Amino acid sequence: MINLFDRTLKIIARNHAATFLRLAFAKHKVRLLGTIENVEISLSVKPVDFVHRVLYGGKEYLFHLEFQTQHKAILPRRTFIISAELTEQFKLPVLTVFLYLQPREKEIPHMYVTQLGKTVINEFKYPVIKLWDFIDEIRQGKLRELAPLLPMLVTEPNEALLAEERDLILQENDPQKRADLLAAAIAVGSRYFEREFLWTFFQEEVEYMKTATFIDDWITEGIEKGMQQGMQQGMQQGMQQGMQQGMQQGLVQGYAKGRDEGVQQGLQQGLLQAKKELLQTARDDVLEVLMIRFGKLPKLLVKRIKSINDLMVLKSLLRQAVTSESLAMFVDFIPDDDELPISLGDNRLTSNWLRFKRSSRLTQRVKKQSFGRNRFF
Repeated sequence: MINLFDRTLKIIARNHAATFLRLAFAKHKVRLLGTIENVEISLSVKPVDFVHRVLYGGKEYLFHLEFQTQHKAILPRRTFIISAELTEQFKLPVLTVFLYLQPREKEIPHMYVTQLGKTVINEFKYPVIKLWDFIDEIRQGKLRELAPLLPMLVTEPNEALLAEERDLILQENDPQKRADLLAAAIAVGSRYFEREFLWTFFQEEVEYMKTATFIDDWITEGIEKGMQQGMQQGMQQGMQQGMQQGMQQGLVQGYAKGRDEGVQQGLQQGLLQAKKELLQTARDDVLEVLMIRFGKLPKLLVKRIKSINDLMVLKSLLRQAVTSESLAMFVDFIPDDDELPISLGDNRLTSNWLRFKRSSRLTQRVKKQSFGRNRFF
């Protein structure tokens, strides 16, 4: 399932890479060339957060930025491994920088060292940015693009801080970046405030968020992971079954036949498994966003979403899950059962769903009418 917090951090890093370059290399004029998306490394370590191509003194480098909420003992060693792997993969020198989000009094380790006794033999260092050192610059608007992270940098985030954060974000002139920052503010704020309060507080800005790019990013990420996992599992299962059948039929001919059949069967099963993984990921994402925003969901609504087998419909519903002002409004966007295939095989779902949908529409109309009357009295 999606991780709202990690996703929003990555979007901030992508949209505002130049800001982090200034923080990391304040005394050097490093120019951003571009971003390298979805970097994978072969070693068994956590994938990298973000990698940018930069230029300094006519020479190209990789700027590797890692976000951390808290320090972990394994980080120096892992950073050393990732830097070496990136250097080998891209044949470029790597500038690795860590950005910490939660205040810490103790000194943050920033090197990987190997020693013989007390003698240092090898040493790998990397700079550390403590974002809480820049709270004043963020609040003054010099780094307003980092405003969504303010709740993490103070001891007790409150409504006044949210109002300050919102004002800073609304100063962003780029509509797309403003939408992403508002979405990031809610994702980060959900770690400290109740969901209902956050969506009420940002109610007037919901319209801006309809163009936020992170929804498409979630879908794309889900597709890539689903395809990869599905193909791997299907290929493995198909190869094992095909090879086993082939070996039973004969050592030489059976092996070749089993290999060929295994590859073909693996591809077929991989595609089926990939499709299954894609749909399940998309359904889970819609339900997770709805639960984050509206709390416990009606069982029939959960059942209905789990029955949808159309990826484009689910993608559209994910966007509506983020931008709808109420659960009743979201329900109105869900196609009726006879408009697309379902996977439950339960004829009663159709009539029950239609009754539920009509009830949601009625509730929505009553709320709007009551709201209208209250405005004039």
